[in-house]
Amino acid sequence: MNEKRPLSATLFALRLLSGITGGVVGMLIAFVVYFLLSNVIPAGDEVSSLSFFVIIVMSFVATLSANTVTAVMVTFMDHEKYSRRKTIITQVFVFNLILFFLTIPLYLIAIPLEITIGVAALHFLLSAFVSSLIMEVLAGYEYSLVGIYSSSLGIFVSIGIALLLMNSNASPLVLTLGAMPAVWFILELVGGLVELVYDNFLKIYGVDALNVKTDLGGDTMVEKEDDDEDDDEEEDNPLDD
Repeated sequence: MNEKRPLSATLFALRLLSGITGGVVGMLIAFVVYFLLSNVIPAGDEVSSLSFFVIIVMSFVATLSANTVTAVMVTFMDHEKYSRRKTIITQVFVFNLILFFLTIPLYLIAIPLEITIGVAALHFLLSAFVSSLIMEVLAGYEYSLVGIYSSSLGIFVSIGIALLLMNSNASPLVLTLGAMPAVWFILELVGGLVELVYDNFLKIYGVDALNVKTDLGGDTMVEKEDDDEDDDEEEDNPLDD
């Protein structure tokens, strides 16, 4: 069983920088797309439908950019843990493409209900969460549980903060765009804190509880019993010469 590499303060800071950078890139691209497409929106009855179209395109391009750039940054900053760089970036990119096509029906339902921005926010939160999970799972099978715990906790913290901000007077569009760097910062912050806590737990108690190879419930005993039963069946039914 391989020992877990402790998370250093330097790597923690570099991951935070990666999350912020990826989110800011996605936010800037969203602004560029919004201003480019908003200039071609004609006046009249078509403004509303085209405005929704702009939000959908902006959400797709910005989400894909933010998550992919973050994956690139994280794999370069912490290349020892995220050594499967090409696989991670490819999987994150492909997943975000698939997720966009899956969310198109939600956008179409949201247009008459005038909740398109809410769907866009949900789209980004889900994409960031699963992109983070992809990076953690591909970072190493043995400690993928640490990544699953940290990513799940990070997205719940992000949702909680988002619900609190909904009561403010800030524009929903501003909140949605600002969510990109904020959510990735929270994911990397919470992920780093969870890893640091686990490193200290492992150091103090010596129990590698979140290693997938660690037997916490007697699974090894069950496997041994199954093996013994198979051996008995082979002895009862020997092959004829």
